[in-house]
This record gives sequence, C-alpha cells and structure tokens, in this order.
Amino acid sequence: MHGAEDPGSLCRGQFHYFPVVPGKLEFAEEVRRAILLERPQVVAVELPSTLEAPYLRAVGRLPELSVILYDEAKQERSIYIPVEITDPFVEAIRSAQEIGAEIFFVDPDLGERPRLKDFYPDTYSVRRLGYTKYVETYRLYPQPSSFDLNRHAAGIAWKLQSVDPLAKVLVVISLSLLDPILEAMQRPQAEPLARAHREGIQVLNLHPDCLAEVLIEFPLLQS
Repeated sequence: MHGAEDPGSLCRGQFHYFPVVPGKLEFAEEVRRAILLERPQVVAVELPSTLEAPYLRAVGRLPELSVILYDEAKQERSIYIPVEITDPFVEAIRSAQEIGAEIFFVDPDLGERPRLKDFYPDTYSVRRLGYTKYVETYRLYPQPSSFDLNRHAAGIAWKLQSVDPLAKVLVVISLSLLDPILEAMQRPQAEPLARAHREGIQVLNLHPDCLAEVLIEFPLLQS
C-alpha cells in the first residue's frame, strides 16, 4: 500500500484504515465499495470479540433483522444491539464473507466504551462532498484525549498488532476512534485485561411492529 510516510494517510504498511459513522447507510455503501475494489485478505471490524459468534449468526440471517441481547451484570441492565443491513460494520462482515476474506473482531471488550461526543456532520453530505472529504473535515476537530479513550484505542491496537503481518488488512473503525488508534499503533501494546467471553447472549428476531423504535436507520432502508 502507498502513503505510509504521510501522517495524514489512512494507508499505513499492511493496514488500510477505513473510518465510518456507525449505523449509517452512506458508510455501509462506502465500505462495500472499498472491500470489493481492494479485496483485502483480512477485514478487521471494531466489534467486540466476545460477540463474534452472535454477530456472524445474525448476519447470516439477513435480510431478516435481529438483535443481540445480553445482560450487563455490573450495571444491572440488559444491552441490545440491532444488527442492521445499513450498518457499515455489518456490511463489512457481509462483504468480507462474499470475497472469502478473514473477519477479525478487534474490540477486546474492555467493558463500557469510553464516552465520546460522537457528533457527526449529516452523513448524507458524503454523497455531496465525497467520502474522503468528509473524513478529512471531521479529523480537523479530533476527540479530546482521555484515559478511557486511550485505553480503548490501545486495546484495539493490540488486537491489530496480532494479525498476520503479511496480510493485506482493511480496518473498519469508528471515525471518532481513528486518530487515537493511529497513535496507539505507533508503539507495541500489551495485552489488556479484557473480558474473555460473555454468558447468556441471545440472538432474537425483530418483530416488524418494533422496527421503527429500535433501528438507527429508517426501516424502509433495510429492505
């Protein structure tokens, strides 16, 4: 890959970093286009490694929509994650399966994600500005650094550093985490104290009557 010497480049050595806005159709389209064009050997997705099997099961059900449900014991609450066709991470999994690429879940599940001000410009503007310009503009105003953010980025970097060093890797990550991860990748990372597995995870069908309530994008776009 080219551009590894440019600090602003998203192609660094074996890695092509592909930042996205989670849940948004415009970025799902861009991810699919990139995977089919570049045909990487590995597609890394910023999803918890403890949810790999449920995600693959839910993606295998598409276009039937599912939610992943599990309990967060420390917070005494249940977490549900809609698995949407319009989500760029879901599309990355689908497209990787289509080309026969390895799928690598790189979020080591350190617990609750760092609280970020994930205020993104209207994603429809990707169609007007183009993907590259949208990403460049967002990066002019990076997330404030914090211990939790740096810890989370270091955990993802550790996972990425364990990938086959000879493989061509497309890394699909949240735009808000891009620069902290790029920074963390500049040095070797130690294995974090992460959750090894989760118990009681369910993959459930979504009833059509509740789609508008739980989905990020409009139900019409899921068809």
